[in-house]
Amino acid sequence: MKIALYTLVLLTLLSCSGKEKANQATNSTSSKATTTDTLQPPVAISEQSTGKQEAPEGAGTWRYERTTDRVGNPVYKASITSPRLLEFSFPYAGGSIATLTIRKRESGTHVYIQVSKGQFNRSFQGGKADVRFDGNSVIPYAFSAAENGSANIIFFDSEKALIDKLKTTKKMTINLDFAGQGQRQIEFITAGLVWNH
Repeated sequence: MKIALYTLVLLTLLSCSGKEKANQATNSTSSKATTTDTLQPPVAISEQSTGKQEAPEGAGTWRYERTTDRVGNPVYKASITSPRLLEFSFPYAGGSIATLTIRKRESGTHVYIQVSKGQFNRSFQGGKADVRFDGNSVIPYAFSAAENGSANIIFFDSEKALIDKLKTTKKMTINLDFAGQGQRQIEFITAGLVWNH
């Protein structure tokens, strides 16, 4: 009887010891995963240490695309990324990429700005953005919200006038309000746009 009792106690201790090791291994793996997940890429670390923001890949270069819609009609796009990340506080912290796009499809031509994080401050009556081309005076441009309700994108109302300006200038600077984040300035290096659609 004593031997059976000792064996039971020994098995229980060994079992607990094995579980503790398994838990330690799991916790060690979890903490490693957490550490890896929370590490910032080198660009973000240099931003924090130097105070400078690194340009997103491909910033300042127009990218052109031709695709087709669902019924086979052509869709043309020209897009450019801002060379500076937008910095927002929680919950959009970590740098937001702003992209300016010109899109032509059967239903018409659209010019819009989209951010990877954050929400534009919009009203039901639309909004206005202060736009400066090169070193010229500020021009207010009206914009509208996306029809699908996406808050990270706005569409300019005067597409043709805006495209004409983009073709002849080197830099476009826009002041826009963001929900809960205040006003931010977005800069695009627009030189070299080729748009014949």
